[in-house]
Amino acid sequence: MAAVSQPQRNRSRRPKSVPPNAQFVENLLRIDVSSKVVLSVWGLDDSVTATELKKLFDPFGRIWDITIEKNQQYASRNVAYIKFEKRPDNITGLSQVSIGGTFLCMDIEESTPTNGNSKVRATKLELGVKQSKTEFCSEFIARDNVFVELLESKRFIRIKFERKFQDTLVEYQIESKFHDMMQHCIDKEDLGDRTAVTIHLKYPPSYWRYCPGVDSPDPLRWTMGSCLRRVVDIYPEGSKFVRPKSLQSTPEPLEPNPANMSSKLGKWIVIRFETPKGNKSLVSFLKKAKSYYLLSDNSPQIRVLDGSLIHRPPIPLLPFEVRYNLEAALSFNYLVEYDLTERFFEVLTRLDPLKASLILEQIVTDRNRVWNPTELLLQEEARLAKNTLRPREPPPQCVFLRKVFVTPTTMYLQTPSVETSNRIIRHYLSLSDYFLRVEFSDEGSNKIRSKDSPGSSSTQNAIYNRIFNALTNGIKIGDRHYEFLAFSASQLRENAAWFFCPQGGPHTADSIREWMGDFSHIKSIAKFGARMGQCFSSTRAIANLSKDDVRIISDIERDGQCFTDGCGKLSPKLAHMIGKQLEKDGTPAAFQIRLGGSKGVLAVSPYLHGNQVQIRPSMKKFHVDHYVLEVIKTSAFTSSYLNRQIIILLSALGVPDKVILDLKNAMVRDLDRLEHDEELAKQMLIQNWHEGGVSSMMTSMIVHGFLQRRDPFIKNLLTLFRLQMLEELSKKARIYVPQGAYLLGVPDETGSLGEDEIFVQVSSVDNFATRRVIEGKCAVVRCPCFHPGDVRVVKAVNRPELKHLYDVVVFSTKGHRSIPSMCSGGDLDGDDFTVLWDPDIVNNIKEHPPMDYSSREPMTNNNVTIRDIKKFFVQYAVSNNLGMIAHAHLALSDQLEEGPLHGKCLRLAQLHSDAVDFPKSGKPAEMNPELRAKKYPDFMEKSPDTTYKSKRVLGRIYRECGKHEAFTPKNDDESPLFKDLLIEGYQGYLANARESKAQYDTEVKSLMNQYGVRSDFELVSGFIMGVDIMTTKREHDIRLAVVNAYSHIRRRYRTELEQEFYGFEGRIVPPDKRPFLEMKAAAWYAVCYQDFQSGQQPYTFAWIAWDILCKIASRFPVTQFQHHEEQLGPHQPIQESTPMPMDKRVYTMGPFKFLGHDVDDDQFLAAINLQ
Repeated sequence: MAAVSQPQRNRSRRPKSVPPNAQFVENLLRIDVSSKVVLSVWGLDDSVTATELKKLFDPFGRIWDITIEKNQQYASRNVAYIKFEKRPDNITGLSQVSIGGTFLCMDIEESTPTNGNSKVRATKLELGVKQSKTEFCSEFIARDNVFVELLESKRFIRIKFERKFQDTLVEYQIESKFHDMMQHCIDKEDLGDRTAVTIHLKYPPSYWRYCPGVDSPDPLRWTMGSCLRRVVDIYPEGSKFVRPKSLQSTPEPLEPNPANMSSKLGKWIVIRFETPKGNKSLVSFLKKAKSYYLLSDNSPQIRVLDGSLIHRPPIPLLPFEVRYNLEAALSFNYLVEYDLTERFFEVLTRLDPLKASLILEQIVTDRNRVWNPTELLLQEEARLAKNTLRPREPPPQCVFLRKVFVTPTTMYLQTPSVETSNRIIRHYLSLSDYFLRVEFSDEGSNKIRSKDSPGSSSTQNAIYNRIFNALTNGIKIGDRHYEFLAFSASQLRENAAWFFCPQGGPHTADSIREWMGDFSHIKSIAKFGARMGQCFSSTRAIANLSKDDVRIISDIERDGQCFTDGCGKLSPKLAHMIGKQLEKDGTPAAFQIRLGGSKGVLAVSPYLHGNQVQIRPSMKKFHVDHYVLEVIKTSAFTSSYLNRQIIILLSALGVPDKVILDLKNAMVRDLDRLEHDEELAKQMLIQNWHEGGVSSMMTSMIVHGFLQRRDPFIKNLLTLFRLQMLEELSKKARIYVPQGAYLLGVPDETGSLGEDEIFVQVSSVDNFATRRVIEGKCAVVRCPCFHPGDVRVVKAVNRPELKHLYDVVVFSTKGHRSIPSMCSGGDLDGDDFTVLWDPDIVNNIKEHPPMDYSSREPMTNNNVTIRDIKKFFVQYAVSNNLGMIAHAHLALSDQLEEGPLHGKCLRLAQLHSDAVDFPKSGKPAEMNPELRAKKYPDFMEKSPDTTYKSKRVLGRIYRECGKHEAFTPKNDDESPLFKDLLIEGYQGYLANARESKAQYDTEVKSLMNQYGVRSDFELVSGFIMGVDIMTTKREHDIRLAVVNAYSHIRRRYRTELEQEFYGFEGRIVPPDKRPFLEMKAAAWYAVCYQDFQSGQQPYTFAWIAWDILCKIASRFPVTQFQHHEEQLGPHQPIQESTPMPMDKRVYTMGPFKFLGHDVDDDQFLAAINLQ
């Protein structure tokens, strides 16, 4: 903004009788009437509020923002900045404004000319849907005071209009963010004397109602947002206007397609407005739209239809799975109601329900608008006519579940997906189809804003009412009415919950909650909900224990401190059984578990036998006679990384920036050499052992020469690995620390560790049997970490009594306070800790006293009801400001000279602890306005008008690593086919391989579409560069979900590859059958590499058999392999043959590791996990 030149200001109080000087009036008159103006007003008493100034200056024009800056020494120097939408009216009257007879002193702080103003006055606004590529169905019209504006600084399009009701006139506002739009989504048409603009949105916009005269809750700030209220419906013009109240529910359940037209805002994702031809503001609007790639280069002529005149037949009675998938397709606008003709329903109802459901599900997974669904049904009916479909079976320990997203204006129904089961689903397995996961979010998958968000004090009441309505009255889909059941702790953070449809049977939501356990002793509403949620943790059921197997032992406590909080013990025999069932390379030393009403960690104790388990009181949360041991995760060595939070604290505690930057530079150098240095590639993959098993596959492929042989699969995966590491380095400052580990915490049961001592014994990733004990000075930290005292300096020692514990950090049970409790208030019920022994880091830390993380007393109720639980769910959505506190801490730590040691940051650290505790205490963290950040460092990537260039180490990391390279798969048509892998006899399995690959490709494409993953390489590897999915989950959780989902596909096809060769011992291929397994694996390789056609997934199917192909490759030196490649020339057609009888085939080979059996030629394979 351009500042107007002003005479030097003397901001002292003027006499009461003297108004602002004539120069002020003259300067204001010289400003163009359409320019935006900011006035500075000073001489204000401490008692003056922003709301008072708003009322005082309202008569002179539309105000957007008022901010008061107080002078701590002299009240007379308090300054207010008032932003007008355009130059104020009645300038003479403005210069005479006074408070209590005292004239206010004013100057022009800024004025911004509106050259090329993009605020367009429109004659008509229409909302609706596209019936065809050139036909728009109009379902909503507004003509009064319609304005359309493109705001570059905020990166969204804003539309205003007025609506006349019986007793009032209401101004509405529509906002759609650029990132919720697709490129070239704006069409422009010339209609003779007027111009029409049509905007095609990806998600529904947000709708607001302007409420003038609303007071601001912040005495020092008033914004236009203070007067805006979200709306979820707009009543018909001329009807009675009803203002929503807090936590008000209607008696009707939510439905995906409500009959009430005023409740269909979420269906209208096409916006169209008209303006007289030659409108100069429209020219500016379109020019700006083009600069953001929003304007289409080739706009068609669009025919406008009146949606109210188009016949829409009612949906007939359909089997639920068909009705659900039809509603799913409608919810994402891949189909629209106008497409559903009598002919469409005629074809749909005559189809076999499985086939009808499959066709509709495919529409959803393809994620494309279907313009002629009847024709598609007929085509698919003919294609599937000769096929007999069988219901899909989920993998073991998994189940197909449906998920619904509820937004302020609509609902999105996801097709059933494979999910890890939980205790409730396993017990009610026959009713698993009647469970529903529901997640509440804002439009465009954005999280619901809390009341503490800027401008959100009571603006979101309509959204909270919609959530409460769903919890109270349920959700109706077809003939099923789902009721609220419960929520887990992670679901509460995501504003999600479980619902259940009783269907008139004996099982209801109440009866299921009763089966969960006895919660009657819990008087805290928040804890009541959290304890019910334990039953919904995603777990694997491992063993049915007897009551005698489980004992209660005492916690180790001293001076009111618990040193074993959340951790018990189990026998080595039981640990070995768990490791075997989870297909681990070795036996883990600790497990995060659920057992009846207990939760926490079980660490191996050599003194226990059989199936013995010892539970501590700190683990037991409620009583239930349920003795199935359920496992969430196991201990394992994971490489250590710094992140923004840790780096901020280390810098404040004395670690030089050079130490951090040297680690970053070393990581970048290695990543840049990754694709050209085999040894380095292997080393980095081992350092970043991947939870999906892909690191072991990639390392083995490199060991066996596939990188040297330029195999495109390994080349693409290495490229993805590099790009993801660089992206996380830039966006999260995720820096690898070679001398460190990320480990599960357990207590020292032996008492051999002294105060402030730890025991760390880590395994070598490439050889599980090789272990090393860390000794010396270490730093321990647990994320999230905001307080300088969260970083603890301890001493790692070697204690033979603890040698049975590895890949965990063992904490001392001595001292006045436990080390975990000092690390961000951690405990031992499943918390992971970063342990660093890099001397350049540890020796520079000047330790700070830890914070007191004592929990606040929870809010209690003597008789907790399920209605109380529902209200708390909404209260959490209203008051959860965890993310806002974290962002404020990050910004202020960068801005303030003392960083996280500053008083404001220390207060934010305490507030963050309160916010983390909110789900259990029921008490939200109250964040004062002065703790909010007003400017943000560039590495936080906020709006440009609130961003500054950070001078700290995080800013340097961000800018030095800030250029993100897009991933482009290298699917070269001349990709080398390795002839030596095509061993004799493979031709007999080609027909089966092609059939299996076709099914695999379909499943992979479906999964890619479900999660919005751009390439199959990203899906297979888990190195995902971005997703397009309806969710509010963290990136890590999404990646983990993708890895788990693909692992189910991979395991199923791995079984398909092997099962015809299994011997009498079960899932083991005997030595005499292994040659034939190799032939089949070679056929799978052949159909990917020699049958490759552009546009298909060419490589990933082959590498389900990666270890077998590596075994074949190991028999040919790389130079010999390259010679055959040169002799091969262009791709040659594959000749199929009948499989040779097994007893006629001659094949010689040594034994190798297969499903846990030994390998004799390559010790590396002994450590590979075949999950």
